[in-house]
Amino acid sequence: MPAVPSAAPPPGLAYDEIVRIVANGTPPPPGNFQADVAALNAKPVAAATPTPAPRKRGFGIGGIVGAIAGGGNVAGAVGGSLASSAMDNAVQNSLGAQFGAMGASFANFLQPHLMRYAFWNGWERVEDVTAQTATIRKCDMGQVIQLNLAAKTYTIYAPNAEPVPTVPPGAPGRGRAPAAQPAQPGTAVATLNDTTRSLGPLKIEGEPTSGYDTTTSFATTQATGSCRNSNASIQTVQYLAPLAPPTVTSCPVRVPEGLPETASAAMPTGGCKPTFSMHRSGPAVPTGRLALYSLVSFGMANSAAPTPRPSAGPSSMGFLTERGNLKSLGPADEGLFGIPQGFTKTP
Repeated sequence: MPAVPSAAPPPGLAYDEIVRIVANGTPPPPGNFQADVAALNAKPVAAATPTPAPRKRGFGIGGIVGAIAGGGNVAGAVGGSLASSAMDNAVQNSLGAQFGAMGASFANFLQPHLMRYAFWNGWERVEDVTAQTATIRKCDMGQVIQLNLAAKTYTIYAPNAEPVPTVPPGAPGRGRAPAAQPAQPGTAVATLNDTTRSLGPLKIEGEPTSGYDTTTSFATTQATGSCRNSNASIQTVQYLAPLAPPTVTSCPVRVPEGLPETASAAMPTGGCKPTFSMHRSGPAVPTGRLALYSLVSFGMANSAAPTPRPSAGPSSMGFLTERGNLKSLGPADEGLFGIPQGFTKTP
């Protein structure tokens, strides 16, 4: 029998992305992508430390709840995990993957940072425009190609040998894990509240989007013994387009040196046994859609405005992702995922 031809690859997608950390400041509003690109291009180009292309790792809400129930430092737990995971699971993939390398380049993202993404045929190309570097992952072909666009050089790695970021001294998760505490009895009432409200439709970059504001709060009360009363919250404002996030052939995940596998791994529970309850209200947030605007904030109060206003406290921090310049890709764009002409191989 004649061979059955394989199905043609589905259409790919490319987009530009501005990412930044908003620390005690007012974030740009949704739909401001082109103005933010123009402002970024108008600034003098500063020397940038090359940012290794990000790797995704999941971070479950359960890890934060476990930290609260055990009397741990919730802010530290969240911050330590963000250095390696970007909390993809906790905020339904609304953060851009670029925060996977945050542990090695946290300071770089305090200013707006321009990234460029391309996806096709299960491959991905992640370009750090500021640092003039790019990483191409074709893991089904056993290749990870790192490009130095300024020097016109390239290096090819096996997927399981791709270099990973090194966590700088003093970063969360660095150093020796705390000694385990002896188990002690304790109880608490742990409550998770998930409240969502619709922000209505908004056209962003020519795409119709639907906005949602979700606040997820965690609290433990009535603590006894080794349990501790504590609370934390995460607020996510996102505008979702009717576009599916690109599919990528997964590469092996490698954890940056000096980081624990999970935030809760280094957090002793001390024998605390909380009773959990969860409450949800408001409309369901659609899954499997690409966010063109996403602001994930920690330690912020609810706001009546579509864009949350940071609190005055020193712990106010948000992670902002804006996407634009969307373009469909096809077989004619395969060259984006190859080595450019004139580039020299380095060891």
